[in-house]
Amino acid sequence: MLFPTILVGADVNGKPNYCTVGACGVVNLEPMLYVSLKETHYTTTGIKESGFFSVNLPSPDLAEKTDFCGVVSGKTTDKSELFTPFYDESGKAPMIRECPINMLCKVTQRLLYQTSLCFWAK
Repeated sequence: MLFPTILVGADVNGKPNYCTVGACGVVNLEPMLYVSLKETHYTTTGIKESGFFSVNLPSPDLAEKTDFCGVVSGKTTDKSELFTPFYDESGKAPMIRECPINMLCKVTQRLLYQTSLCFWAK
C-alpha cells in the first residue's frame, strides 16, 4: 500500500522538531489518523510529553528538506530553523508554513508494536 510522505512536528525541549514519516494513514471514517514512529525518535519524545503533534504534507519543492529530516536526528542536529514554524491558538505543536496542508493532531491512543509507537489522533 502506498503512503504519503509527511513531516511530523512536535516541540522538544522548547524547540520545533520535525521527522519524516512514511507510515501514516486513516484509521476509520471519523476524522482520525495514525502515524508510526520509532520509540527512540527525538520527535516521539515531544509527542509523548505534550500529547500533540502536527502533520504537514510537503510539496515536491521541499523534497530535499523532507529527506534531510528523515536522515538526521534532532538529538544531534537542530532542525528548528529548517522551516518557518507557526502555531494555532492552542500553541501545542509546530506546523510548517511552507507546507500546503497542515493539521494539528491530539493523541487519543498509543500502541506499542515492537520498537515503534503508533499514535492515533484526532
